Amino acid sequence: MRSGRILYGGLAIASLAMLLFVAGFFCFRLGSALLAGLFYGVAGKVLLLAFVGLGLLGLFALAKALYRQLCGYFRRDVTEMRCWFALRNQVRDAGLRAAAEARQLHYRMQLQRGRLAAANHRKHLRQLRQAIDGELASVRNRLPAATYKSLRKSLRRHYKQADAAAMLALRNQLPCL
Repeated sequence: MRSGRILYGGLAIASLAMLLFVAGFFCFRLGSALLAGLFYGVAGKVLLLAFVGLGLLGLFALAKALYRQLCGYFRRDVTEMRCWFALRNQVRDAGLRAAAEARQLHYRMQLQRGRLAAANHRKHLRQLRQAIDGELASVRNRLPAATYKSLRKSLRRHYKQADAAAMLALRNQLPCL
């Protein structure tokens, strides 16, 4: 309420300065330059006083609002509420981080399983090829050279294609020992 009265006082002083300017203008028009100079000088100082008063009032209002905000910010209940929200956010973030780490760990484990399965598959294919190659070598004397070469060529092609079923079918084509 007090600041409202000060504001109205500052506006009244500014209005008085405007009236003095108008009075100085009329005095100048009427030919009284000395009186016009006096009115203009006083009006300028009164207007400066009004602006300084309004500026100080603005600074005072700003300081008062800042003080109220700071008091509100550092109140015990508001501080406790901020701490509670910060803890809640930390717990939520920890849960999200744990879930993301679990997903990443699952992805890495799946990737590792895939790599191990592929390596195991290659190893078994290599062992199967070696076994069939050994059987093929043991029946080489009983097969014509062209058939032997075509069977070895088929075995190599199926091995490169990683086709275990075709390699087993080729093994079944070999004559029994």
